[in-house]
Amino acid sequence: MDYPVIFPVREPFAHLSPDRVRGIARANQFRLHPAPRESTLRNPGQRGFSEIWHRLAGPGYAIIRIDTQGHANLRDCDGRPYAIGGIAPGHHGRVPHYHKEWVAAELLLPYLQTYVPQVVRYNDAGDPVTGPVTDVKAKATHIKQ
Repeated sequence: MDYPVIFPVREPFAHLSPDRVRGIARANQFRLHPAPRESTLRNPGQRGFSEIWHRLAGPGYAIIRIDTQGHANLRDCDGRPYAIGGIAPGHHGRVPHYHKEWVAAELLLPYLQTYVPQVVRYNDAGDPVTGPVTDVKAKATHIKQ
C-alpha cells in the first residue's frame, strides 16, 4: 500500500476543541463529507456519528475523523458492547477523540459507511502506526479532545 509516510497535517490535535480541529482541516484544504446526522454513513445506532473530513493524498485520501461522542455507551441489539470490525472500542475510544487516517481511493466509499480494516492510522504527530492493533497503538491513534 502506497500511503503517505507522514500525515499531511503535522499540527497536533490533542486537547483542542472540535471547532479548532475543523479550522485546521479547512486551512489544510480538507473537505467535510456532507453526511447529515441522520444519515446511515458512519452512523448506525451501535457506532455513533463520525464527522469525516478528507482530501486527496497520493493514491488515496487523508482523513480527519472527529468522534465528538466517543464510543462509550454503544451497544448491539442484544445489549453487548459493540465491536467494530471484531474489535471492541476499548477505553481509548470511550471519550471524545480525533483520528488521522488514510485510505486508498477505491476504499473511500466503504470507509464512509463502515469500518475498513485496510485504513492506515497515524498518531497525533502524523507518523503511521502500523501492524496489529494493540492497546499502545490504540492509545496512540485515539487523539483525545
